[in-house]
Parts: sequence; C-alpha cells; structure tokens
Amino acid sequence: MPKKAVAIYFIAAFIGAVLFVLFTFPRTKEEIPTSNNQRPFPSAPEPGPNGVPIPETVPHPNTPKVPPGPNLRVMAWASASEAQALEAEAAAFEAATGRRASMTIESDPAAYRSDLQQAVASDSPPDVCLVDARDFSGIDPARDLAGVPANPDAAPRTLSAFTVDKQIKAVPDEFSVDVLFYNPNHFDQAGIGYPGTHWTWDILESIGRGLASRNLKDGSGQPVYALELPADFNLWNVLCSEAGHPALDQDVWHLTDAGSKDSQMRALDLIHEVFQEFAITAPLSKPDAIPGSFFAQQRASLLIGPSDLTALLPKFPYAFTLLPSDLTRASTARVNGWAIPARSTQQEAARVLAAYLAWKPVHAGWSSVLKPAEGDTPESLCYEALGQSVIPRIESKNVAMTRFLDQQIDLLARTFTQKTSDTYTRIQAEFQNLKATPPDGG
Repeated sequence: MPKKAVAIYFIAAFIGAVLFVLFTFPRTKEEIPTSNNQRPFPSAPEPGPNGVPIPETVPHPNTPKVPPGPNLRVMAWASASEAQALEAEAAAFEAATGRRASMTIESDPAAYRSDLQQAVASDSPPDVCLVDARDFSGIDPARDLAGVPANPDAAPRTLSAFTVDKQIKAVPDEFSVDVLFYNPNHFDQAGIGYPGTHWTWDILESIGRGLASRNLKDGSGQPVYALELPADFNLWNVLCSEAGHPALDQDVWHLTDAGSKDSQMRALDLIHEVFQEFAITAPLSKPDAIPGSFFAQQRASLLIGPSDLTALLPKFPYAFTLLPSDLTRASTARVNGWAIPARSTQQEAARVLAAYLAWKPVHAGWSSVLKPAEGDTPESLCYEALGQSVIPRIESKNVAMTRFLDQQIDLLARTFTQKTSDTYTRIQAEFQNLKATPPDGG
C-alpha cells in the first residue's frame, strides 16, 4: 500500500476514535448518568408475614472492616420473607466491610437443629449460627461455642440468657415474651373495661367469670370462651415466680428453696381454679400445639401467649398488655442470638458479622433486644416484660424434669378430682429422684 494511503487511513481512524469518545462518554460531573445498578435507597418494602412490610436493610453505622479472606458461612432458620431480609443484611454487610457472608437458611426449626448439630461437629462448621437461649438449639455452649463480647446496648436479661460459666456465648438479637392478648370488641359487648397493667390474677378470674356469664357468640353462633391459655411448665413457672420463687430460671432449679412450697402451691391452685373450679377457659389443645387457635377465630376474649404470635394472628382488632400480677410481676422470655462455633477458623471476622446481624430482629413478630424509644407502644411493653421475665434453660439435665412438669400441669388442668397437694408431692418426689440419679443415668 502506498505511504500516502496508509497516512490517510491512520488519520481517519484517529478522527473516528476522537468522535467516539467525545459523543459516548460524559464530559462533566453533571452529565454522568445514573447506572442501571443504582436505585433510590431504601427501596419500597416488600410484604412480609401477615401483610406487614419488611423494610430493606440499611448499612449499619460504624461497621469496621474485617480481615480479607474466604466467605463467612452463616446458618439460620427463617421463613421465605424473613430469609429475604437476612439476605439483604448479608449484602449490606458485604458492601460495608468487603467480606461476603454465605447464608444457609432453613424454614423448619426442627430440621435446622439437626443440621446445625451435624455442621458444628463437622470439619467445616459455620462461622456464625442462630441459636435460641432455651437450649442453644441443641448444641453444647460450653464446648461448641466461642465467647463473644458483651453488647452494652442489649437488654441485661438477654445477655444473662446467653451467659454460661461467666462467658457470653451468643450476641442477643431478638426476644418474645408471654403477654395477655385481648379482644376489645368482646369487652365492649360485655360492657367491661379493658385489661391493663393494674390487673391481678384475682381480677382476671373475676372478669373471666363475668365474660362467661354474658354467653357471647361469634358471627356463626359459636360460643366465645373467656380465656385461652396453655397448661404447661412455662405457665406454672411464671405463676411460681410471681408468687415469690421461680421453678427454673436459666439453668438453676428453685423447687426446694426455703419458702418455695407456698409459691408452688399458690401456682397449682390458680391453674386448677381457672380450668376446673371456675371453668372459664377454652378447651385445652394438644401438648406442643401453637396456642391461640380460639383467639385467632375470635372465639376467646383473652389469650395468654408469646408476643411473637402477632405475626401469625389474622387481621382483626386486638391488643395486648402485661400478664396479670401476683405478689410481683413476671413473664417467660424466649431469646435468640448469633453464636460463633469454637471451631470456626475466622472468629475475628465472625464476631463482627454476629454483631452486625444482631442489629434488628430476624423473625416477624419478635422484638429487638435494643431498648425502644420511650412511649406507650407494644415494643416498650414487651421490653418492660423482658426485664421481669424468667428465662428457663432446658439443658439435657433439665429435659426430663420439665417434661414431667408439663405432664403434671396438663393433668391438673384437665382433671377436676386432681388435688394440688398430690401434684406438689409428686413434683417434689420426682425432683429428688432426679437429683439422686447419677449424670450418666446409671
């Protein structure tokens, strides 16, 4: 090719390149377009359980960078919509710290417990896992979990829930407490004032009999019961606590404490009264069934149950308040938190992630362990109940006794001829027998 033609070719190519750059790329900051990956933040919330929107996670303030390395592995249980919120948390963590968190989320808590136990015992344990304080989701906290720093902003009761041998074994995240639900429409129909923090168990019994005497019916003509509540160890433990001595708080039994007999008998008498003598309760469901079926159908005016039921109850006007009081006030708390397996090879980064994930509740209906803003709100009421609650820890050594107590309380509630003194005697005999049994069962 002649030299003149080559020169013309290169000049034309240069001019073409200049024109391409000039008209393709922005020349000033104002001309920079918004990319397809950018969007208003936060985005519109997606509907969650019971139609309650789940807002998109925002980056947490002052989150430190974590050491570079492979992905952090996380295990948790959650519903589909709750899993989306957790995935958003993981994405925000990666954006804030530069470290990816790989989530394994199961919808079935029972399957999760089994899989978590196997994973923690394997050669590739997760770096962070969600556990419940009632039994640490079936793993041994003293052996299987590393210690974590105390979160100064978490409610003190949630920190004590995860304290084992003076070490905190999980970062508290969320809690649920037993409360007194009520249907205002039924109280309006009966001409009775709503429940409140002034209620005692004597008032509950009296109002329950008043409601029962009104013979209220639902829309289909079915009878409306005054009160729905479980008959189990948890209820009895709360009643014992309010009478002066809890039966079990964390992993310590108080069944033989000085003066505890009066508390236990007072609690047994009340259970027998409401179920058999006054007969103001809805029919008992099967053991381990989710409470609230009659209340959810608006066939019970009152319900004693965990506050996280708010995510499961259908939409109708209802409210809740603190449990009635006796000599003092109490509730039962369930607490979940993020733990770090002792065999994790990335514990430093895992602690940062655990604290990050504990910034807000995982599950719909649960409350944050962080103190809410002051005000007369459901969150503040739950936080108040948490400070007064017992948090029983059902370790392997406690399982047999708590099952026995469940059976005895259920029997007492279902049987008119059952004597509370006989129930107390059986409880004490069983407890003494368990104390005398060697740890290996021999």
